[in-house]
Amino acid sequence: MSAHKQQIAISAAALSKRFGRVQAIDGVDLNLAAGQALGLLGPNGAGKSTTLSILTGLVAPDAGTVSIFGHRAGSAAARALCGATPQVADFPDQLTPRELLAYASARYDTPAAVADLIPRFGLEALANRRVAGFSGGEKRRLALALAFAGNPKLVFLDEPTTGLDIEAQEQFQSVTRDYVGQGGAVILTSHHWDEIEAVCSHLSFIDTGRTVLNGTVDELRARANRTRIAFELPQGTVPDAWMQAHHDGFVWSVETTDSDAVIRRMVHDQIPFHNLTLAPLSLRDLIDRIRTEETTS
Repeated sequence: MSAHKQQIAISAAALSKRFGRVQAIDGVDLNLAAGQALGLLGPNGAGKSTTLSILTGLVAPDAGTVSIFGHRAGSAAARALCGATPQVADFPDQLTPRELLAYASARYDTPAAVADLIPRFGLEALANRRVAGFSGGEKRRLALALAFAGNPKLVFLDEPTTGLDIEAQEQFQSVTRDYVGQGGAVILTSHHWDEIEAVCSHLSFIDTGRTVLNGTVDELRARANRTRIAFELPQGTVPDAWMQAHHDGFVWSVETTDSDAVIRRMVHDQIPFHNLTLAPLSLRDLIDRIRTEETTS
């Protein structure tokens, strides 16, 4: 294992925070190493934003401990190692992306080169235009570039692709994967499950202020131990009841813990299937199955 993957980027234990009568989080644990990307998941109001605010040092926890590369969250030493893209970002109308990136980079000891950031985030056509009149997606690209301006070791990305078109989303995913591959650490929140799945190897799921799932995507898949079998049938044909199959248009699907046994029985029963495929559950379905099994066990 390389040195950067052994370095602990975030260590947070038993974080708790109350706002008046509202217990925003109560017992959140989170650990992240350099060279890893973690998807922070949970329903609205679960405590994700409060957790991010504590990790970035904007809010102090009532209880619990948190460190960023061994430094207190929010300290000057921790801030110097971090970049962030908040959900909402705005900029001075009369400045250009090139000027804003130069200003941000100048605040760090070892910044990224502005000339590299501009093409990296698709800002070539915007670099010398004033921000006034930028679309939401264009501002989002600038916000992402600014998060990486200080050449950070850890980046917090809160709904980073809101307002971006498909091409820009794919570019963001590529940039983020490259960053992680070079030893960077990422905390990502997103309502786009496919984005989490494309970028993150680790997941933390928060519900009602508590950490209810932690682990790698592979660990969670092994825990659920389910595969989706998809297939097509001739028009008017319905699968046998034992399959408990669901259909979407012409495609039927079955979730199972033993795909070999299901397919053997389909062949034995002479079910006239074609175009059969096997695939792991989507990330969203995977989390749903694990949570359902936990609540019913």
